[in-house]
Amino acid sequence: MEEALYSDLGFFNTDQVRSDKEGDFLTSPEVSKYFGKIIRNWIHSESNLKNIIEIGSGTGSLIEQIGIKEITAVELSSTAREELIKKGIDTHATIDELTTKTSDLIFGNEILDNIPCSIGLYKDEGWYEKVVLLEENSLAYGLRPIRNKELDWINKNNIVPNEDYEFEIQVNIDKFLNSVIKKINPGKILLFDYGYEQKNRDKRMYSSLLRTYKNHHLSVDPIDDPGNTDITYDVNFSSISSELKYLGYDVTLKLQRDFLLDNGFNIFFDELQEKYIAAEGIEKLKINSELNGMKAIVDSNGLGGFYCLIAEKL
Repeated sequence: MEEALYSDLGFFNTDQVRSDKEGDFLTSPEVSKYFGKIIRNWIHSESNLKNIIEIGSGTGSLIEQIGIKEITAVELSSTAREELIKKGIDTHATIDELTTKTSDLIFGNEILDNIPCSIGLYKDEGWYEKVVLLEENSLAYGLRPIRNKELDWINKNNIVPNEDYEFEIQVNIDKFLNSVIKKINPGKILLFDYGYEQKNRDKRMYSSLLRTYKNHHLSVDPIDDPGNTDITYDVNFSSISSELKYLGYDVTLKLQRDFLLDNGFNIFFDELQEKYIAAEGIEKLKINSELNGMKAIVDSNGLGGFYCLIAEKL
């Protein structure tokens, strides 16, 4: 997954911008500019937040919507960094490049699901890892005895063995959170992503939550077209919450829809509806498109059903 996404020939290191209408997927900022405006409302409702950092900034659409000039971008994709630099946004490839040692807030939208995971399977009363085998002219899947760190993650998160589905083991997300906190000691953390709580895993429809996207559609098996598809998975937010609590944070978990409604969605929506009623012609069509975008980011069956995690240092 690391090679397929982030190597020199990886999905995020081509000349193409991935998160736009001409790319392969859309995130909430591309669907509605009000996503960032509502986050700005939340930032302003918190006391004296300075030195704000976005992780996984893409081309900077969310930073532009929030409209706070002092936000620093961290983006691994060289293609996306070029766009950020063109926009005059302070940009770094990794957390390690930051010169600051503290931050009042770090935030990220759909960044966790692209952090490479391992895959665990429970079979014949034992844990195994699903691995990728390099054969003569192709890739194939195999099973190996599970590594100690992966097994420790399973035990730490009280994962109940079940042979009906695979488990996305988020050791690398834990490492990522630990490295961010060690580097910049953020006072608050705000994260949005698609995922689930561990207690609801058996209610998910699929035996595997790992999948690929291409041209805005579900695509092939991850090993069928590596480097040309986005590899992603549903994030286990119970695990992330537990890790952040262990690291000294108070954690609140809610749906994206609820976060947006709590922070001014209806005010923006009502104002836009009033403009729509008064508008005519092309302007009316433009405003209707904006209204549809707002509806999409709070749709419980879509983007509104994503999770929002808010963590505050104790």
